[in-house]
Parts: sequence; structure tokens; C-alpha cells
Amino acid sequence: MKALREIAFPAWMLASVALAIVEHDVVWCAAGGLVGLGVRLGLARGSWTPSGALGLANQITLGRLAVVAALPWLFEALPWFGFIAVVMALLIVDGVDGWAARSRGEASAFGAMLDMETDALCVMVLGILLWSHRLVGAWVLVAGLWRYAFAFAVALAPSLGDTPRSTFYRIVFVLLMICLAGAFVPWVSFATIAAAIGTTLVTISFIHSLARSSAFGKPAIESARP
Repeated sequence: MKALREIAFPAWMLASVALAIVEHDVVWCAAGGLVGLGVRLGLARGSWTPSGALGLANQITLGRLAVVAALPWLFEALPWFGFIAVVMALLIVDGVDGWAARSRGEASAFGAMLDMETDALCVMVLGILLWSHRLVGAWVLVAGLWRYAFAFAVALAPSLGDTPRSTFYRIVFVLLMICLAGAFVPWVSFATIAAAIGTTLVTISFIHSLARSSAFGKPAIESARP
């Protein structure tokens, strides 16, 4: 059952992304992420935190998830600088929920998963927005697809995800978010360069993670992903 759950979510998300690409409509991806994580929230009831309660940290993350799911509408409603401000606010709040979990003793495997998948959905939604509105090329989709392809592969071969912790992955995520936010600046050359840097960095981080995994003979103490 656990193996099925591990593969079901990335498979669901890959299907949602595929539909969004075919339809040229990011809403399919945003809605797919919201539904998929909603199901995982329900299935994890009672193990959200060490006490079993939802906890403040997870509530903050769920608030962030709601904003991420609303990004397609916010993109249409806000001027470019307002939209960039929202994206940067999401990055700042991403640090707040982690701090709240640690300081309040609410850290849990579910909380870590929810935080990571909210980050992944944000990257994927931003990538599809950039591509579907022709701000940058289709190659920017790679930045978001890495996470779901990686999770799908790990579900089939768990040793691929058995990688020592490193702050490098977190730094790359922060830089990726800044680059994707910068790609919404209405200056084609700057947008392309920013998106290309972010996509390259996240690609390097996943290749680095795979190379360090126990699947390639590297003993890992504790698995982790950005």
C-alpha cells in the first residue's frame, strides 16, 4: 500500500502537467496539485504532527499551497511587479513554516512532504505560466518536471532517493525561485537568462543528488530532497 501511495502522487502530477501542456492551460496543473495534496492530507490524518494535530506550521504551508494554486488567476489579475512580489512572498513564507515546525515541535514526515510538494507545485506552475504565455521557451518546463520524474523513479527504485542531506539543494531552490520570479520581468532577454539560470541550477542539483545516491554506490546516512 505504501509503495502504491509513493508512486500514485507523482504519476498523478505528471498526468496533470501533461494535460496542462496539451491544453495550454496551467489551471489543470494547479488543480491537480491541490486535489492530489488534499487526498494526501486526508490519508495522513492523525500523523500530521507528532501530536496528531494539524499544527500551525502545516496550516501556514496549506495557506501557501492555496496561494500557489491561485497563481494562474493572480497572474491575470496583477501587474507584473505585483505578481513577482507574490512569488517572492511565497519564498519568504516557505522559511516561516519550517521555523514554526522546529520551534513548536511540530516537525514531521508529513509536514516535510507537504512543504516539499508545495514547493514543487509552485515551480511547476510558474514554469507552465512562463511557457504558455510565451515569456520563455518550453525548456523551462524541465525545472518543474525534474521533481515529479525524480519522485516517480524513486518510487520504483528507492535507492535513488537515498542521498545525504546537503544545504546545497536548499540554496538551489531559493535561487531557482528568484530566477523564475525574475523571468516575469517584461524584458525578453532578462527573462530568458533568468529562467535559463534557474533551470540549469535545478538540473545540476538533481543530477548531483542522483550521483550521490546509494543506487550508485554512495552510502547515505539520511535521505533528503530540496
